Amino acid sequence: MKFLITGVSGFVGEELVYFLQKNPKYSILGIDKNEELFTQKIIFRKCNLISEKSKLNDIFNEFKPDVVIHCAAKILDTYDKNLVWKTNYYATKDLIEICAVHRVKKFIFVSTFSIFQKNYEKPIDENEKPSFKTVYGETKYLTEQMLLKSNFTGDIYILRCPIILGKKRSYRFGILFGLIKDNYNIPLIGKCKNKISFVHVTDVCRAIENCLQYSGKYIFNVAADDQEEFQHILRRLIKKVNSKSKLVHFNKTIGNLIFDLVTFLRLIPYTSYHKKIFNYSILLDTTKIKKTLNWHPIYSIEKMFEENYLYSFQNTNPSPHSFSKKKAKEGLIKILKKII
Repeated sequence: MKFLITGVSGFVGEELVYFLQKNPKYSILGIDKNEELFTQKIIFRKCNLISEKSKLNDIFNEFKPDVVIHCAAKILDTYDKNLVWKTNYYATKDLIEICAVHRVKKFIFVSTFSIFQKNYEKPIDENEKPSFKTVYGETKYLTEQMLLKSNFTGDIYILRCPIILGKKRSYRFGILFGLIKDNYNIPLIGKCKNKISFVHVTDVCRAIENCLQYSGKYIFNVAADDQEEFQHILRRLIKKVNSKSKLVHFNKTIGNLIFDLVTFLRLIPYTSYHKKIFNYSILLDTTKIKKTLNWHPIYSIEKMFEENYLYSFQNTNPSPHSFSKKKAKEGLIKILKKII
């Protein structure tokens, strides 16, 4: 079976390549606008999905993939809204049209729970109406709808993922883990009794492989089973690694106002979207994927946070291209951590 994977220089794309390479029956071609050292070990074609549609078509003619897994995307921190639309929506539209022409059998789209951005009292299933407030969430949701309405006659699988963790996931989590390692206090907005879904990248890869055994057009939520308060997740990690860090809770109203101000001024590597971690409960109901694909997560939130924490200090060569794999600059946090 031949796989074409987009965004292989990114966190999910790279991990997916490693995962599928374990099966000798799979042949993998990766494409990305950036070339990393690891891509030299696979069949790789450098291609910009936005501007090189003709080249992309040539790649399909050459490789003739059976399955296309679309991981490439512009995520939350891209301030150029036009670029987000071009990457997330229009490039995907071109891609599915090429897949239709070349009679690709299966198309798998890695989507996000960022299409939801309000408080939910109970886990939400795949029929929940979107509540996005960012262009990222909007483009992802509209791309889902576009794919399902396209003239592509093969199977379509849309995986809605929450925050994806894994050993190489760094960026903002690297800042958090650095504070814990150095015994600095962790600032939180409000009591942080809200609950957020997470998923390990290995479980996402397993869900993708399970899709190969089924036919049809589906949207699936993919998440760990845990339903824990965010503050509890942090307290447990702090205790596990013997850190002296403490959680410092700021008044919710004042904290949100300050957060909005410093993110607007770009003084910290976060956006207004990330207030959901402090303000909203967003848990994904995974009943559908468990019943349909017989998929069950193997990683707990506790296990994935511990793994990510330990590896974050071993990874001395972060990627300069992948947003999720590179290290974030602390910005104002570098000063605040010493006085909180």
